[in-house]
Amino acid sequence: MSVEQQVEKRGRRKPAHMELVGGKGSRQRAWEAMRKHAGPFTCFQIARKAKVDDETLFTYLISLQRGGYVECEKVDGKAIQKHAKWTIVRDNGVEAPRVTRDGKLVTQGLGTEAMWRSMRIVGEFNTTELAAHAEAAGVKVSEETAKAYIGALYGAGYLVRVAEVRSLGFGKGNVQARYRLGPGKYTGPRPPMIQRTKQVYDPNLSQVVWKEELKNDDDL
Repeated sequence: MSVEQQVEKRGRRKPAHMELVGGKGSRQRAWEAMRKHAGPFTCFQIARKAKVDDETLFTYLISLQRGGYVECEKVDGKAIQKHAKWTIVRDNGVEAPRVTRDGKLVTQGLGTEAMWRSMRIVGEFNTTELAAHAEAAGVKVSEETAKAYIGALYGAGYLVRVAEVRSLGFGKGNVQARYRLGPGKYTGPRPPMIQRTKQVYDPNLSQVVWKEELKNDDDL
C-alpha cells in the first residue's frame, strides 16, 4: 500500500479538547519531540515521547513531508510507518506547522489568535477596533467575527465591559461597548476557542471554561 493510500485510510482528527495534554495539542507535542530528538527519528520513537497515537502522528508526518518540513528515508520491503527514518529539513521554530493533509498552511484560527493577542496588547477595545488590530497584524477579521468572539469571552468571564453601548440619538446610531481583559484572565498564548457545541475551550488550561445556557420555553 502506498503512503497516500495509508494516509487516506486515517479518520478525522479528534476535537481539540480531546487531543490536548498539558495545554498542548498532539501536533505541538509531536513537533517539540521531533525538534528535541538527536538525529533522524522513527514514528514510533516520537509517538512514545509525545504521547501521541501512532497513526495520528504518521498522518501528520506525511502532511509535513508534503509541506517540505521533513524528509523520509525510503525503506524497501518494510512498513513505512514503523521503520522509516524522518528528518526535519525546515525548522518552523517552536510552534508546530499547521498544515493540511496536502501540506498547505492552515489559515483557520489565525483570526482568533490575532484577536487574543491584540486584547492583551491594546488594553481597552470595541468590536471595530479589535477587528482593525487583527487586520493590522496581517489577518482579515470581520466585525461580525470579532463581535462573536468578544461575546463568547465576555460570557466566559474573560472580558470586563468598561463602557456600555450608548445611543447617539434617534437615527444617529450607537457608540459601541468597550471591553478589556479581566485581571488574571490572560491564561497563555493559545487563544480560547469557540467550539461548535457553543462552548469555550481554553487550551492553556486544558478545559472547557464556559457553555452557553440552553433557553427553555419560558425564556422566549
